Amino acid sequence: MSENPIVEVIAAVVEALGHAGVDYAITGSVASGLHGEPITTQDVDLIVRMTAEQARQVAGALPRRFYCNEESLVEAAQSCGFVNVIDMDTTLKVDLSVVSPTPFHTNVFQRRQHMEFESGGPGFDVVSAEDIILMKLVWRKESCSTKQWENALGVARVKGARMDWKYLFEQAKSLGIEEDLIRLRDEAGI
Repeated sequence: MSENPIVEVIAAVVEALGHAGVDYAITGSVASGLHGEPITTQDVDLIVRMTAEQARQVAGALPRRFYCNEESLVEAAQSCGFVNVIDMDTTLKVDLSVVSPTPFHTNVFQRRQHMEFESGGPGFDVVSAEDIILMKLVWRKESCSTKQWENALGVARVKGARMDWKYLFEQAKSLGIEEDLIRLRDEAGI
């Protein structure tokens, strides 16, 4: 197993999700750091599609070192909400966001990529570079966070013209963030 505690925590949570047949994709700072400029983070964000029954199975499949309130997990599954899972050994937090079956999230799951975090290490499903930019811009719009902007900009600078800009603009228009995407592209020098 990896010596990187984040990779170990992700592997344990992903194994529990797999046990319950839950689709997932890593997002947030971990995904933007993989696709763009490196980022230091103390938590992991996952989007999941999960039923209440699957939530119960996940709670039962997690190793004992994880704190997970089963009822909160079930409630998140029922309401398309958010719940934390905490590794008590490392204090690393995994944020699970249960997403609704919107056209955007359907695209995100279809476009996710299996990526290794370390050479020869385990691989995990990660949202695409385009989708992490879109997610970061949506979160920025909701929170006015400069961190979200910087993360999205880091991905745009690294990936540049290699990204599917047609897809980005189609989705940005439907998400109401087209002006932000234009500004991001210009600031990244693309």
